[in-house]
Amino acid sequence: MISSQTPLADQHGKSGRHYYLMFWGMIFFFIILGLRLWYLQIIKGEELRRRSESNRTEMVEMNSVRGLVQDRHGLVLLDNRASFDLCLKKSEVKDVPALLAELAHLTGRSDAELAARYEALPPSRQAVSVLIRGLTREQLVAVESRRWRLPGVSIQVSTARAPLSDVLASHVLGYMGQIGKRQLESERQRIEDTLRDLNREGEKIDETVIKTVETDLKPHRPGDLVGQSGVEQSMEWYLQGRRGTARREVDSRGRILRETVVTRPGPGYNIRLTLDSRLQALAQSLLAGRAGSIVMMDPRNFEILAMASSPTFSLNDFVEGISSERWKSLQNDPFLPMTNRAVAGQYSPGSTFKMVVALAALADGLITPETIFHCRGSLKLGDRVFNCHNKYGHGAVNLRQSLKVSCDVYYYEVGRKIGADRLAQLARDFFGLGRKTGVDLPAEQTGLMPDSDWLKRRYQKRWSTGDTLPMAIGQGYLTTTPLQVAQFTAVVANGGLLYRPHLVKEVLDVNGAVVKSFEPELVSKIKVAPAYLEVVKQGLAAVVGEAGGSGWRAALPGVKVSGKTGTTQVVSLKRFQSYAKGKVPYKDRDHAWFTGYAPSDRPEVAVTVLLENTGGGGTFSAPLARQMMAAYFDPAIVAETLPPPQEQPDEAEEPPLLP
Repeated sequence: MISSQTPLADQHGKSGRHYYLMFWGMIFFFIILGLRLWYLQIIKGEELRRRSESNRTEMVEMNSVRGLVQDRHGLVLLDNRASFDLCLKKSEVKDVPALLAELAHLTGRSDAELAARYEALPPSRQAVSVLIRGLTREQLVAVESRRWRLPGVSIQVSTARAPLSDVLASHVLGYMGQIGKRQLESERQRIEDTLRDLNREGEKIDETVIKTVETDLKPHRPGDLVGQSGVEQSMEWYLQGRRGTARREVDSRGRILRETVVTRPGPGYNIRLTLDSRLQALAQSLLAGRAGSIVMMDPRNFEILAMASSPTFSLNDFVEGISSERWKSLQNDPFLPMTNRAVAGQYSPGSTFKMVVALAALADGLITPETIFHCRGSLKLGDRVFNCHNKYGHGAVNLRQSLKVSCDVYYYEVGRKIGADRLAQLARDFFGLGRKTGVDLPAEQTGLMPDSDWLKRRYQKRWSTGDTLPMAIGQGYLTTTPLQVAQFTAVVANGGLLYRPHLVKEVLDVNGAVVKSFEPELVSKIKVAPAYLEVVKQGLAAVVGEAGGSGWRAALPGVKVSGKTGTTQVVSLKRFQSYAKGKVPYKDRDHAWFTGYAPSDRPEVAVTVLLENTGGGGTFSAPLARQMMAAYFDPAIVAETLPPPQEQPDEAEEPPLLP
């Protein structure tokens, strides 16, 4: 009996152990499950809820439409057009190399270029950032047709700049590019400074105030396109507009199901410039193939009608983002096409500076219009000889005659009387030389109005009379920009009033209403007797209008023109005989100046022309100024129909082009 029941007992024992293990296994499983549910619901619940919501909805920024830029007559110089940008959300990308390789294949970019762009995207993984701007139609179709295998990729419709002409006023209008780290830090500092001003007593600032300040100051984000030069940069705050936000619903593959606007973007303000696009186009065409600048302004209010610089660059190179190769070629170009020579080119003004010297000496009573100096072709100072451009001399010369024939010896004598320090002081006070004009453009240079203190600081040398004499004829250490020369010409033209030159006339809203207008801003007034100033103006009129005047090639039929020529020596040219015969290497040729205004009795326009490495100012720059003034007074006149001046050159010469 016993032996027959033993196997059954063993079976019941084994089954019991199986149930026992199964029971406790299930208990353990439910304990683990409960702990996991507790962890997910209690510990991670809020985070998972946010993640779940973010997978279903996301907040995206809506870019504003950038303001337009117009000329003085309302012609749009910078417009906008639709642009399709490829955007990326990092949190949805699982295999970055594979995705970038696919995008490189679809868009024709290199893997290395896209990898660099990806690394430059904002660090936030939830942000939707632009990876490629301005897709072509073919690229857009290629990307959209494969969106199902491009996780995190979306297409955003934005606007891109559409210039009226790619070279009409490139330096004035400027180009756009991605905001840099330094620019972002500067904006952040501006906001902090504003908040600090609001919290002078150390009280805590309400969050609402902080948001209001940040909204009003319209800070940028990493990756934003901003103005990097010209008016695009200086008027960025007005042009940029106010960004908006939208709530976007997407499916598990990132496809957009619905989009709801939360905050509507505000368009940027439109900017109306003082430029006349017709005169600007003429100025740019006159400089074609040459290095130089033309500035035309209204001497009554210092509105700039034309500002051309050559060589120039194409705005269209920057519309969709300039390639690194093209950027390098522009930066390495020895003729500096990215430099706005009108405000950043610094040159000795040559004999155009003589009107400044004359008025400074008259203001101090050191000379009168009747003061006479004898020119024998040179002036000896110690063991040095300072030559006049006329080696035979001009004989007895008074103030009016000195301007007409541009006698160097006369101004050597005047410079010796006034001295460098006093001349520099009056040039700064009366004409604003040695400092920025304040024109509404970035990258303006100050030029240099040297004096004895500057020479001691810069070279640890004492100033001597031998340094003063070259400065008195606009050479030596002295440098100016073409805009500064146009500025002191306009001061003489209007009777002694120095205004701040400006390019922006009005800021307009989208309906055309004026938000802000820019009125003439008086800076200073020269203190010279009107009768003395009139004699200087008579001398400038004689430069163009009388026989023997150095600027006769600027004469216009029916309009009395005043002006002053200038020729700035780059190197000693004693070994060269003639520009026309090509004896002088390009880099060794003189710079050519002409600056003037018209009509002489009631000036309406002032124009300054600088041609680099060209030759004499009366020969090469005066004819260009003539064409600019002719176009101002009669829009129907073009270069081919403009009657020649009364005199004819002995030897017809064309300004040499860039090598």
